Amino acid sequence: MNRKLYRLCLVMVIMAAVLSGILYYRVLKKKTATPQEGIFVWEELMGSGCI
Repeated sequence: MNRKLYRLCLVMVIMAAVLSGILYYRVLKKKTATPQEGIFVWEELMGSGCI
C-alpha cells in the first residue's frame, strides 16, 4: 500500500470513529433526557445551615 492510500484509509477510520461516537452520544442522551416513569421529590432542608 502506498503512503497516499494508507493516509486515506486512516482518515476514513478516524472520521468513522468520531461520527459513530457523536451518534452514540446523541442516542444515549436522548434516552436519558426524558424519564418515562418516576416520582419528583422536593426536600426542603430546614435548619441544616446550608446557604
